[in-house]
Amino acid sequence: MYKYSATQWIYGNEDLEISLKRLKKFGYQGVELAGEPDSIDIEQTKKLLHEYNLECSSICGIFTPERDLSSSNEAIRKNAVEYVKKSVDLAKALNAQTLIVVPTCVGKLSSETTLEEEWNNAILSVKEAGQYADEQGITIAIEALNRYETYLVNNLSLALRFVEEVNVECVGIMADLFHMSIEERDMKASLTKISDYLAHVHIADNTREAAGLGHTDFKPVISFLKDRNYQGYITMEFLPAVSNPYLASELTGESNIFDDFTRQSIQHMKKIVGNF
Repeated sequence: MYKYSATQWIYGNEDLEISLKRLKKFGYQGVELAGEPDSIDIEQTKKLLHEYNLECSSICGIFTPERDLSSSNEAIRKNAVEYVKKSVDLAKALNAQTLIVVPTCVGKLSSETTLEEEWNNAILSVKEAGQYADEQGITIAIEALNRYETYLVNNLSLALRFVEEVNVECVGIMADLFHMSIEERDMKASLTKISDYLAHVHIADNTREAAGLGHTDFKPVISFLKDRNYQGYITMEFLPAVSNPYLASELTGESNIFDDFTRQSIQHMKKIVGNF
């Protein structure tokens, strides 16, 4: 019924082929790749995806301070827009349908000028990048990060307001269950509110570990997705206990832990899906 993928950069600096072997072994259909257009060998990546019969489900944008779409510094903002456009090109080259975009850099907890100014900066930036993505047939999924990782768009109500102001057809919203476990009072009600814009789903438990290891009840979410005939990927994004999620990409982990979490995530979600 659903297709499953996992974000590859959660495996740290592991070789892509090792990650793809793991995903194939545990029954995944796709992989979400980090948005680093200048460091991905597209032809080699295509070859490996073909070899393991996996799709590139999506591209996860990596929004560092140099890629801040809300910045009051025009040069940084221009660089951020160009980065999103290059990530759109990467998605298109790898036949991915979706690019995840964060309206400001991860870890930015207050504005440099005013919230209103930086909100408007982010709107204009995403509008420009979104118009390019629309021309290329790529969906942009705006991610709301929790209050400890961003100050600008940290719940689905704000994400809804944001995409409505951007007002570009291909710009939608991503639901990330970890961030939602912190910021949303009622997950199903929040999803219902943004249902017209739902473009992508990230799965992690409230501890940010594999689904089923924490307290999150995923059943209402699966019920919602079933009722709305959601056709996108369910993508796992469990992470180690680090304050900045991007630090995970620099870590060397234990392959057995990666195996355990990768298996746990898909088995837990498939069990819930099977009960509907």
